[in-house]
Parts: sequence; C-alpha cells; structure tokens
Amino acid sequence: MLKNELKNIEEILIEQSYSHSNKTAQTNLETQFGQIYKAWEEVLFSNMPESSLVRYFHYHLDIISTISTTLSNFPNAEKYLLSQNELLALINHQRKYYSSYFKEDAIAPVTYHQRLVSQLTGNMGAIQKILHSGSINASLIACLSKWCELMSEKIGTVRFTFRSLHYFEYITNQLSELNGFSTEIEATLLNLLICSNFNNLSFLVYFQDKIRHSSEYLGDKDERLDYLVEQKAIINSSPEVKNRTYDSSWPSIKTMIVDWLTEEILLTEKLLCNKREIAIPKIPLEMSVAHLSCLIRLLYEESVFATQNLQPIFKCFAGYFQSKRQAVISPGSLSKEFYSIDQHTAARVRDLLQRMVLRINRNFFPTVVAINATVLSYLSMR
Repeated sequence: MLKNELKNIEEILIEQSYSHSNKTAQTNLETQFGQIYKAWEEVLFSNMPESSLVRYFHYHLDIISTISTTLSNFPNAEKYLLSQNELLALINHQRKYYSSYFKEDAIAPVTYHQRLVSQLTGNMGAIQKILHSGSINASLIACLSKWCELMSEKIGTVRFTFRSLHYFEYITNQLSELNGFSTEIEATLLNLLICSNFNNLSFLVYFQDKIRHSSEYLGDKDERLDYLVEQKAIINSSPEVKNRTYDSSWPSIKTMIVDWLTEEILLTEKLLCNKREIAIPKIPLEMSVAHLSCLIRLLYEESVFATQNLQPIFKCFAGYFQSKRQAVISPGSLSKEFYSIDQHTAARVRDLLQRMVLRINRNFFPTVVAINATVLSYLSMR
C-alpha cells in the first residue's frame, strides 16, 4: 500500500483553517515539508521496483495538486500563500530530481498555472511585439495569439496538464529570443514551430495555405510537383525536439505535414498524367502486354537503353502505348510480365523478329536474297 507522506500536512492545514493563529501551524508545516524531501530520497534509494516508484511519485503529485486546489477554493485563500508556495516547491523538486517519475499528464493546480504565467509575462510581451512587427502572416499571428491568450487569460477556467504548461513555457522562451527585425522572421518562426512539434491544427491549416499560395505562382504542373517534392524533403530533414508536443493525442506536426504533402504529390502526379494522356494519344500495338515486355527485355539485355533503371522504361511504354487488348497499360503489369516470360511468348516474339530480319534483307540487301534463293533452288534440284 502506498504511504501518504502528506497526511500530517493535510491535518495541519485543516486545523489551521479553524484557527486564528498561523504561527504554530506554519512552524509545524515547515518541519513536515522537510520530512517529505527526506522520505522521497529514502524511497528512491530503496529496493522498491521501478513500477512502484512511478506509482509512488504519481500518487504524491496527485495529493499535492488536490491539497493546492482545496486551499485555492477556501474563502480566505490568501491566508495559505506560504503553504501554497511550499506545495509548488514540492512539485518543482519532484520534477527536477525525480523527472523519470513525474506525471506530466496530470492536471496542474491553478496556483502552478498562475505562477508560470507570472514568470513568463515579460517574454509574452516580447512575443507580441515580434508577432506584430509587420512581416508575419496574419493567420500565423492569429494562431499564436489565440494560444497565448488561452494559456494566460483562462487561468482557473480551463485546466491544463503539466505537459501543456511546460510546453507553453518552452515555446515562449524560444519565441522571445527571435529577432523581430529580421527579414526572414516568418521562415525562422515556421522552422522553430515545426522542430518543436507545434501540432496545432490552426498551424497546420496555415502551413497548407502557405504551400498552396506559393504553388499558385507555378503555372506548370511539373514545376508544382517539383516544388511539393522539395517541400516534403525539407520537412522530412527537419530536426525534431523529443518529448515535447503541443497536443500528445495528435500525430507530430512533421507527420501531419508530410502525409498531406504526400497526398498533394499523388494528386498532382495524377493530374499531370491525365494531362499527358489527353495531349498525346496512345499508340495502339498489335501485341499483347506479355509480348511487349519480352521485346523490352531483349532491348534491355542488349543495352539498347542508355539506363539500367527499368522503372522509367516501364512508365514510358505504359504512358505512350496500348496493347492489343488493353487500352491502359500499367508499369506494374509490364514489370510483372518482364520477369515471367515463358517459351510460348518467347517463340511468338522470335517469329516476329525473324520476319523483321527477312524484311530487312528484302528491302536493303536484295542481292543477298537473290543469291540465297539461287542456292536453295540449286540444292533442291540435286
């Protein structure tokens, strides 16, 4: 069974609520808080298994938060200011020295939220100046301003987890160090938010609109495709801060952006393919897909193609030709037949090639044909 190290503190605070004198109670509280630090240290170096340590420290963080919330709801809440400070000091101590066992997803007490916002007031003022410097997109300004407003003005109305508050602290400190007079401020801000896993849906919408707007100036679909592929590569190569996120229930912002860009690339490729099909009608062949694949293989193995990469070869033949029975040939079907040619298919292609050789001889080497005919006639008469 987990031991409640704060039991005596709870009793003293209850007694204090009915007493007109704080002096004795406060002296007792200071002693009790000191004993908690010692108890935590002894537990850490005990033989208690990791799973039990996690439960132990999670349990005490929940108790601390409950006591702090209870004190905040008392009519004379200011009377317990010193006690609240001691409780917040306990939270800080646990987070600093027992971070592996800190319950980041627990709901933080209102006093913890208030103190954090108070500490960040200067940085938030600096951020507002940066955002309204005149060189940042209005949608991005609205996204960040709304978040700052939610975190700083809804104290007590909206309850946040420790993880959310610590993430807000991290981003606020990072943003306050940016140079608001830089001509690249928006690009720097964008990179910072992506690397910090700011997976806010409004931010995702801003990024999507930014990409769409930039691609509008690229009238050619080939250029647009290259641009999207380039952006995907840039996002994929961006570093990412570990264990930090705006919303842990959502995928990372990199994942969401890359997935969206992948869809946009596939859509653009499809439109580009359709455009090419309309612009250049396919040439019909009196051959099956198997025979065409066999012919491609012969050309490939005789090094007719100046490349060893088969994929563009398959795409080219699929894009510009249609077989005897298939109006649309896929690169995949050509690849499948390429590696599974049987004797029947090989015989049909060999017959075609032999007829082609005979035609070459008749058209370009008539003397050789005449000599061969004479020799055959002579041999048949003997």
